[in-house]
Amino acid sequence: MSDDDDSIDCGSHGKATATYVCGHLAADPVQRWHGDQPTAARPWPDAWCDRCNEAYLREGEWNDASSADLDIQLLCHHCYETAKGHSVGRLRGASLASWNDLLETCTCELRAKQDALAQRFDLWRHERWDWDQDRAEIVFSNDGAPAVVATISFVGSLSTRAGTWLWSWANDSLAAEVVGKMAQVQDYGEALDRPHLAVPLWPADERDGWAMTAVAAHLLDADGAYRTPSDSGFLYMLLSDVRHAA
Repeated sequence: MSDDDDSIDCGSHGKATATYVCGHLAADPVQRWHGDQPTAARPWPDAWCDRCNEAYLREGEWNDASSADLDIQLLCHHCYETAKGHSVGRLRGASLASWNDLLETCTCELRAKQDALAQRFDLWRHERWDWDQDRAEIVFSNDGAPAVVATISFVGSLSTRAGTWLWSWANDSLAAEVVGKMAQVQDYGEALDRPHLAVPLWPADERDGWAMTAVAAHLLDADGAYRTPSDSGFLYMLLSDVRHAA
């Protein structure tokens, strides 16, 4: 696999960053993707499928034997993101049923938490909200006077224009103070093979946004959640240590 990203001209997306995947993923992206975790320096790491991963584990390294069937393919980073995003649809049978059960459990749990916040803090009736990333805090106010304060963790963002969900841990424009805890959600997704929790960007709608927020609230034991509008859609966040302003 390649160690360097180069610029390429994609027939669909124009000038873009080159990425590399095995031929099996290029032909059928709706399967599990293996590779290094994305980083700011390398957001689209080389990727390969279960079949190629078995060869890699068998040899313990990439060599002539383990890479014999890789059939490395070049994709632009936009095509890479789209292909990897479709991999969340690979769950079938018992795995899909287990995932749906988790979503239902977490959604019901979040609904109860939201009801409790509404009763205690009248959270959705305040005139204004203001959040601060560096302080990891949101303040709800009326007539310029703070009424309720909460600690926040950004879960992710939904683009209603593109129809995609982006996890906060994959968004390098956000401050670490509001993202750090989401690494636990990603780790859970990787460990239990829950692709919706481990794939950075994938096709989604508003229902998916709330579902991912519900799972995050369950895993991180948040008090509740809130959603604020953005230029392209919505930003979802967890609320904890919710309290009346002093």
